[in-house]
Amino acid sequence: MPYLIRTDLDSPPGSPRLNLREHSEDEAERENPNLPRPSKASVEIKRVFHPHSKRPPIFQSFPDYVASDISVHAPVNSTPWKPFRTRLDFEVAEFCELAMLNTEMTETLITLIRRCGNNIKNFTIANHSELDKLWGLASHKCTEFVEDTIAVPYKEENRTYKTYTRPIWDWVLSLVQDPRLASCFVWDAEKAYRYNGDTYSALPNHPDAKVLGLIIYADKSKLSTFGTEKAYAVVARVANILVPIRNSTQFGGGQVVGHQPVVKDDTQENNKPGFSNFKNVVWHAAFWKLLESLVHHSKVGSWTQCGDDLRRWLWPMILILASDYEEACVMALIRGLNALYPCPICFVPWNEQSDLSTEHPKRTGQESEIILEKARAFRTAAEREQLLKDNSLRDVENVFWKINNTDPHAACCFDRLHAYGGLWTDHLFAQIKLRVTEKGRNAIAKIDKQMSSMPRWRGLNHFDAVMNITFNDGSKNEDIAKMMLFAAHNVLVDVPGVQLLQCVRSFLELNMYVSLEVHTSKTIAAGERELLIFDDKYIEACKGTEYGDKSWNFPKMHSHQHVFDDIKNKGATRNFGTKISESMHGPIRKTYHRLTNFKNVTPQLIKHDHRRAVGLFIREQLEVLDAPGDSECPPDQETEILSNISIGSKLKPITFSVIEDTNSGDAAFARFRVGFADFLSDFLQAYGYNLPDGKRIRFEQNDTLVPFQFLKVHYEHLGNWTSSADYLRCNPSFHGHPRYDGALVKTTDGHIFVQLIYMFSCTVEKKSHPFGLVLPLDTRAIGRKDRLLRFHRLHAKPRKNAEFISAHSIIRGVLLAPDFDNYGEFLIVDIVDTDISLRLKDMYPDRY
Repeated sequence: MPYLIRTDLDSPPGSPRLNLREHSEDEAERENPNLPRPSKASVEIKRVFHPHSKRPPIFQSFPDYVASDISVHAPVNSTPWKPFRTRLDFEVAEFCELAMLNTEMTETLITLIRRCGNNIKNFTIANHSELDKLWGLASHKCTEFVEDTIAVPYKEENRTYKTYTRPIWDWVLSLVQDPRLASCFVWDAEKAYRYNGDTYSALPNHPDAKVLGLIIYADKSKLSTFGTEKAYAVVARVANILVPIRNSTQFGGGQVVGHQPVVKDDTQENNKPGFSNFKNVVWHAAFWKLLESLVHHSKVGSWTQCGDDLRRWLWPMILILASDYEEACVMALIRGLNALYPCPICFVPWNEQSDLSTEHPKRTGQESEIILEKARAFRTAAEREQLLKDNSLRDVENVFWKINNTDPHAACCFDRLHAYGGLWTDHLFAQIKLRVTEKGRNAIAKIDKQMSSMPRWRGLNHFDAVMNITFNDGSKNEDIAKMMLFAAHNVLVDVPGVQLLQCVRSFLELNMYVSLEVHTSKTIAAGERELLIFDDKYIEACKGTEYGDKSWNFPKMHSHQHVFDDIKNKGATRNFGTKISESMHGPIRKTYHRLTNFKNVTPQLIKHDHRRAVGLFIREQLEVLDAPGDSECPPDQETEILSNISIGSKLKPITFSVIEDTNSGDAAFARFRVGFADFLSDFLQAYGYNLPDGKRIRFEQNDTLVPFQFLKVHYEHLGNWTSSADYLRCNPSFHGHPRYDGALVKTTDGHIFVQLIYMFSCTVEKKSHPFGLVLPLDTRAIGRKDRLLRFHRLHAKPRKNAEFISAHSIIRGVLLAPDFDNYGEFLIVDIVDTDISLRLKDMYPDRY
């Protein structure tokens, strides 16, 4: 769904102001009491637009609402590769840039191409030098970098630094005015409500009506092996663009718009207040070069001919500053970790950061500006320093104060990537390792063995050992956190160990709520409750460890207090985290190692970054030109699509006699032929099919079925309201390991959990039907450990109680972790994704 920006435009357009309030569950009815209530069967979404737009409310079915986000791209011209003489010229040039071929390798490739091929006349590039010139001619297709020099005084001398920026207003206009992106922009403020049968649940989306919001990310990254060479990239996104485009790296998504100068460390000056202030002055002076073109338009607006050929009065502002804690301190110009008030968003005292239940006054840009003016009015440096220190501010003017409707403190956000990554790896996982190590080598080996025995699942990293291995990959650490609870619950069985696992469970639950891509007032309220539980469990779990004397008052812990306010005001965390932009450091590092001479590297980095941007701009137009019509799309040869499922990995037809003989020792296959005939007869009649010759089905020993080992199940994901799919396997040797996945199945008596045993299709009256032989899994009474750790325990029925189901009755897959101390019992890995977590909360509300 779109990331919507709500704005209050009741005032004249010359002075737009933001309305960041939360909407309650019944707000739709209170604001529009005379609107007719639709029937639940036909309508799920109501969209109420700001009165300024003069658009009436819209009632939509959920599929229509989702479809309204889908954009249609149209090519700008039929020869987008120009100034390259031919399309082949461009595609070779594009390949060289994406493969990061140096001059020598590019020359070799061009020589080889010119020596072969039937269409050599379409390739006209003679050498690398000519290729360089063509890239130069094409550079105007995207907003180009501009080099500037800034001079900042320090100790009676001016130190100069080079900055490289794309003038940000020019870059914004290149997107706003492009017809291909016209349908991807959200201009009219709206509130969206999803119908739940009783009330509309207000979706906390941030408003947007002719306000043009920008999302800015900045962070340093190491380029050289020893970190002596660094790049300081700035990435920008336009908040008005729909999420699938905005959060991508395709045209209309995130783009590097600047490189900040990196002030080198000075052993004689490091840690001195004056030098710290100097580095902050350099940062903001350089950032001014990026934002300078925005200032005037933020104050008076800009009449702009947009890509849909409509003129709008646009009011740019910085909506979100995405960064880790170190960068947030620079952006907000606070004094950092050891300050009296170390939070860039609020005035939390340094020794109260672990208390998430107490709210503190929020910082504002206006207040910070007043404090700085007051401090600079003092006659003595000591008085000035004391006032700034008391407010944990620096003696530096903030560049963001110059942008109208922009508050750097309000724009700073909770960062899920660093908050959860650091909290898990540096604290919770470290404590688990400490506890387990105290129990000896057998305990360490047991956890590693149980982690290795966990079933594999698509999108989840699998680990053979974790206790003595360190991973720098954030996704791997997140997956370890998800599985550790199920690998350690029978090892950490003492009171401190259980308390630690309770804290891990709350950490995982909180992470689930924070990572939701669609929120309602219900999920936000549940997340806020979980936040307080985590606060209590965290402090409790830290007692009695080697960390007991260490203060838990640190920013990553405290930042959780702001996450749900950020969600209410700015949308889901995918809108304001650093994760989507940190991946853009990868191409910069590769460029450094493959395409630079390691001297004066920034100009070389931006040259190749710009070439990739131009290449992407051209490539996307070519893809539109090349897109086949619906009639030209080839059929899927790997899977057979049947309604909500797709089947694949088909085996050769097999007779009933072979099935029963091969599985004679398995009680699940006893009377397989007779049992399936009875089930199929009942199934066909229940679903309106005629029985062959009007008689109940009987199979002969030589009749055949077609086994298959792969099932793709499509379903509506409750965590993001999009179509999702699980890949289920029923295979005795999938990449060398047996894999029989679990599933949630819909029956006439409700939903049940099962484990797949055998999947096959059967043809009746020339129509193929997919079925499965499954083992039902019963829920068990909640034991003490299950209650404390919030486990969902299942018990497998005896194999003789296996049942047949239609594959169409499978709702989605379920990851089942074995309870290693109780054979035949499983624990649902309910935190593997947000959909299964929300489904279980709906199915078993008494457990939450």
